[in-house]
Amino acid sequence: MYRSATDEPMTVSFYFWVVLGGPEPLVFDVGFDAGHAAERGVADYRDRAALLEALDVRADDIKTVVMSHLHWDHWSGYELFPNASFLVQRSEVSFWTDRAPRHDLIMASANRKALEALAGLRSKGRIRMLDGETRLWPGIRIVPVGGHTPGLQILVVDAAERAVILASDALHFYRNYEERRPVQVTMDFPDALDAFDTIGKLAEGNILVAGHDPSDCRRFKELAPGVLAVA
Repeated sequence: MYRSATDEPMTVSFYFWVVLGGPEPLVFDVGFDAGHAAERGVADYRDRAALLEALDVRADDIKTVVMSHLHWDHWSGYELFPNASFLVQRSEVSFWTDRAPRHDLIMASANRKALEALAGLRSKGRIRMLDGETRLWPGIRIVPVGGHTPGLQILVVDAAERAVILASDALHFYRNYEERRPVQVTMDFPDALDAFDTIGKLAEGNILVAGHDPSDCRRFKELAPGVLAVA
């Protein structure tokens, strides 16, 4: 389902997330580079390597990346992490390498070159296919929810006081969750609605983080320009 665009002005923010405090830094989604930002008309782009350096993290040192899904704004920038393995739901990889390429409307949300790189990365052992919920490390859980894409997965991180639910594109904006209205691009509408139920249980008493809501810059403390501390 591709819902009609609203006539109201809309600001969309793009994020990727870093989890610190575990056995090693963990990255959730890779974002995209300046070239892709220019192609898509993204304003106020910030260099991802510089954002990582603000946290004393080097992209070359990242060994594990969890991918929520493979849309262009989440997967196009995989090359920044040359030593990482990427954890993706098997259903997500299957969808983008089999069914999706036949449909231009669906592929408008993807980057073909980045998708074509999956085969080479798999041959090098850098794509780790997941089948369902996965406990990555103590306190870090990967939960598939689908809806937006077939293999969309969210990340649940146990922090000091409350868990953090990084919902990615299960909700672009907090109002998607509050109004139970799935995001503009939705591959499976019932799954997207069920995802709200799953997220609601996980988020009770915890911190919910939307995938593209600019209000995050007000909700969470800014550590450096473009860098937010969720917990």
